Amino acid sequence: MAMLRAQLRTGGSMPLLGLGTWAALEGECCKAVKTALDLGYRHIDTAEIYLNEREIGQALTEKMGEGVKREDLFIVTKLFETRHHPDDVLPACQNSLQKLGLDYLDLYLMHWPYASKRGDNLHPVDENGQRAYGDTHYLDTWKAMEKLVDAGLVKAIGLSNFNISQMEEILTNGRIKPAVNQVESHPYLTCNRLLKYCTEKGIVMTAYCPLGAPGVHGSDYTSALNDPIIKTIGDKYGKSAAQVCLRWQVQRGVVVIPKSSNPSRLKENSQIFDFELSEEDMAAVNDLNRDARILKKEEYQRHPHWPFGEPF
Repeated sequence: MAMLRAQLRTGGSMPLLGLGTWAALEGECCKAVKTALDLGYRHIDTAEIYLNEREIGQALTEKMGEGVKREDLFIVTKLFETRHHPDDVLPACQNSLQKLGLDYLDLYLMHWPYASKRGDNLHPVDENGQRAYGDTHYLDTWKAMEKLVDAGLVKAIGLSNFNISQMEEILTNGRIKPAVNQVESHPYLTCNRLLKYCTEKGIVMTAYCPLGAPGVHGSDYTSALNDPIIKTIGDKYGKSAAQVCLRWQVQRGVVVIPKSSNPSRLKENSQIFDFELSEEDMAAVNDLNRDARILKKEEYQRHPHWPFGEPF
């Protein structure tokens, strides 16, 4: 498939469509990655906390053995919040590389602006059973990540779940400017303010949960896939609601990483480059915004670096 790309400030580029692997079931992830690569996907997104880097590495090794070129792949993983101390950044990156079976990463993201207690326990708690916070400032973490670029271990570094004020601090004080900020974004959480800022600063925005979160219960959120306006727009173009949601993002210049292990959905999600939404339809999707955030991370609300205290 013809895969359009977003230009990065590094001079490189990344495919506008990637495969998200958060919450991919054990055993399914390897198969999903191989299916995606067979369909033409070249951008795979993971993280240490997803606990699937080794499985993804197995899929990559197998497909590269069948002729997929490493230089055509765009592999993203993330530094977890328990690894924010500057001394932990290099070992964490090396550990991810080893699991993925790679010599370098195309993009390494700081997963969250806040730090948790250092150590190998990815879910540390304090004596009260509450999340155990760390006190490392994300700027110190960023400066350690810059050294990964110097060492050739990563091609680009970026952020995830950072608000505008936090991004501004990195841009002002960092030596290397972030290439990407990956955030939750879908028709009910358009992040127009953040996208405008990123565009002005030469940062690519990546949207996770770009379809909302079908199947998430117990929240005030309804899946965008069931929205009558999106369905009507889809009917107009002979496309599904999912394809409309994804097309709307890439047409805004936003990279999307929908997650699926279903081969037919993987194929459907990739078929978004053969149509274009009209200005009127783009505006109609934009107007659906209700600032409905799925991933609120309220257990970190007391942390000084919790990002959701200001609008996105």
